[in-house]
Amino acid sequence: MIGFPNQMRSFDEEAGTIRFSGYDGVMEVRFLLEAPALEQIAGLERSPDTDYLAAFDRIRGKIDAAAVRAYKKTRKNLIRLTSADF
Repeated sequence: MIGFPNQMRSFDEEAGTIRFSGYDGVMEVRFLLEAPALEQIAGLERSPDTDYLAAFDRIRGKIDAAAVRAYKKTRKNLIRLTSADF
C-alpha cells in the first residue's frame, strides 16, 4: 500500500506541475500534478499570484486519494496526475 509520510511538495512553474512523493514500502513513487488539474479541482483561477502550494495543501486528502488510485492502476515510479484522475 502506498503512503505519503513526507508532506514536502514543490511547484515547478516552468513545467506547470506540483511535485510530491509517496512510498510503497521503501520504493519512492514520484507524482506530478498538472496545474490545470489543480485549478479545476480547487476552483482556482490562473494568475501570476495563484498560490498553487496553498491550494494543494487545502485539498491534500483528495489529491492523495487520486494518487493512490492512479498508482494502483500502473504501479509505475513516476505518475502524472491530470484532471481525468479526479
